[in-house]
Amino acid sequence: MVELDTNRMAERRRSVAQALDGLFDPGTIAVVGASRTRGKLGQAVLALLKSNGYRGRIIPVNPSGGEIEGLEAVRSLEEIGGPIDVVVLATPVGVALDALESCTRLDVKVVVGVTSGFSEAGEDGQENELRLRRIMQNAPFRLVGPNCEGVVRPASDLQLTFSPMFNDLRPGPVAIISQSGALAGLMALRLGERGVGINAIVSSGNETDLTAADLLDYLGNDPQTRVVLCYVEELRDGRRFVEVARQLAKAGKHVVAVKGGRSRAGSRAVQSHTGAMAGDDRVISAVFRETGVIRARESVAAVDAVTALAAGRRPAGNRVGIISVTGGLGVEMTDLAESAGFEVPVLAEATQTALSRYVPFYGSVSNPVDLTGVVLANPTYVGRCLEAVADDPGVDIAIAIITFVPDQQFIEALAEAFDSTGKPILIVWTGAARSNASGEALRERAVPVYDSPARAASGLAALAATTGEVS
Repeated sequence: MVELDTNRMAERRRSVAQALDGLFDPGTIAVVGASRTRGKLGQAVLALLKSNGYRGRIIPVNPSGGEIEGLEAVRSLEEIGGPIDVVVLATPVGVALDALESCTRLDVKVVVGVTSGFSEAGEDGQENELRLRRIMQNAPFRLVGPNCEGVVRPASDLQLTFSPMFNDLRPGPVAIISQSGALAGLMALRLGERGVGINAIVSSGNETDLTAADLLDYLGNDPQTRVVLCYVEELRDGRRFVEVARQLAKAGKHVVAVKGGRSRAGSRAVQSHTGAMAGDDRVISAVFRETGVIRARESVAAVDAVTALAAGRRPAGNRVGIISVTGGLGVEMTDLAESAGFEVPVLAEATQTALSRYVPFYGSVSNPVDLTGVVLANPTYVGRCLEAVADDPGVDIAIAIITFVPDQQFIEALAEAFDSTGKPILIVWTGAARSNASGEALRERAVPVYDSPARAASGLAALAATTGEVS
């Protein structure tokens, strides 16, 4: 029996890998439901696919044929007459199911179902759900969704979605797997604002076929992925998800997860969102701790954790050195760090001597270092002080806290300090919105930047490989 299960899993992994290879590097994409009418799903999918520079063949499928978005449409999938890497279903549910049946007779690798109206629709969707499962029982292709927002891969200019939330993402080391398309978009947007790039995003929806475990296995083992960020409301293949997460942890990769449906009301909402049963929250927390999955209480905390991990720097220990342009924020960061189990040790005498060249007598060269406002008139001072603290042999992680920044030279000094060390560095920039300087020098290096000490504390917890919760 064990050998049979092992063989079955190996075959599933092979099938999933072949399908996802085609999904993330497709030569041909057919959009069923392509439309000339603004506001329809098919029109939005087609327009975004074209406008983001996808270089493969795009085939609109519409019963009336003709030209749509400057492309010649076919009336049915059967008219294409050749292999199709990806079919997108963006139609009413009945039409989508008919098209899915057509795919079983064609050479299709993977179908992405953005159509809704299945198990998440309650009793009204049950008949559709049963028909969907019958079709997929022996289907020669894999299915993402249904009831999903699609798939995005910035490095390939691939934007298979109807949502503009995923526009203008930079390529990078983070993969997002989410049973909520809106939360996938929110987390990607927040990461992008911090300069953290995206390898791939999959909105997995109802997961009738491909599950979060399948996607974690594929994307987590992608050499371009350093961190996988998951939003799940139910682990449909929980045992496999756990095993894959454990293997990724051993390989030095990170999994950060938000589990929706923690409360009773949230659990009820889950069932009407993706048609899922949420499971026992306490059991899930215990399993995550055991396997090294970092659990975030909500999406903002998850973004904080991923921001720190995506830089790819691992601390040697839990000793934190803090510099701040204001005493109060330094004290707050110190309290938060120690509450989270970190040490904020007194700096070495040599470090304090180096700092005293830049810090006035009314500041402090202990830890936290109070630079005072004098550094605002001397932009390079903050970089030199950050380098000195990071070079201290008793410091594993350095944090710089800044408020208003008067000019770009200030930011460049911080960026150069980041480049000068291999230790993790976090920046707390509370006045970014009102500062005159741009943070692009930090974003292009993926320097972890936060808007408050509390948000940085979530990043600290992740850096320490905390397997409990970050909030």
